[in-house]
Amino acid sequence: MARHIAVASPKGGVGKTMIALQLAGAFAARGERVCLVDHDPQGSCLIFGKVAANANIELPFVPTTATVRGFDTYIHDYPPGLADTFGLCRTVVVPTLLDAASYLVHKRGLRHFQELGLRVIPVAQRVRTDRKEQRDLLKHFEDGVVLRDRALYANCYGKGLTVASARGMPYLGLAQSEIERLAQAVDGGGK
Repeated sequence: MARHIAVASPKGGVGKTMIALQLAGAFAARGERVCLVDHDPQGSCLIFGKVAANANIELPFVPTTATVRGFDTYIHDYPPGLADTFGLCRTVVVPTLLDAASYLVHKRGLRHFQELGLRVIPVAQRVRTDRKEQRDLLKHFEDGVVLRDRALYANCYGKGLTVASARGMPYLGLAQSEIERLAQAVDGGGK
């Protein structure tokens, strides 16, 4: 039976699409057939597909706007907001930035998703431990996954790559480890 994973947040600009793309790449690298469903009107996942096509890169997953049959894993990239339904999704990955405004909205979103009966995986995104505010908020983030602030993620997007498919880039191994920890959390083991 196929699994459906939502990537959602009540706040925009927190890295939902980046996480959706990286998860799609990580699961595809394991040999899973992955469909990346772009629900966001901005269409950033579809744009990524065009970037890859223009670079003659064949993606190991299928970005689309509809759920197409025949895949093992569906990653659903949702627009900002608090939807009341997520279709077949039973797990939701919820990214946040570690600033006060983003984190307060994030906490409200976590409660909402838990009330819907979803398994929630919080993700601290673009973390910089040289900033006191982020260090302080990180203390309250023990059950989540931490992704460091890395230009590598944006650089990969601009080349039509995920960290799973990239080669020879600075800090690639660290980024791959972060995304693998996130994929393991989605699988139900570890953080």
